[in-house]
Amino acid sequence: MSKTIVKHLPPEEVGEDQAGWWILHLDMNEDGTKAGCYDAAGPYDTREDARRLAGPWLTYKDLVVPTVAQ
Repeated sequence: MSKTIVKHLPPEEVGEDQAGWWILHLDMNEDGTKAGCYDAAGPYDTREDARRLAGPWLTYKDLVVPTVAQ
């Protein structure tokens, strides 16, 4: 089972040149916990850009989550 998410990765986590919004394709365990990341695309400057490009892989629930400053 897999899941695609859009997540902001801060410079403290990935370094200044890789900080930004990422599209992450995650492997999931049967209990719903993350097993690992098998693909990533980014960084993108805005959440909207990343969500637009990830759209085909995101679920409806992921697309209607309100935008919150992070």
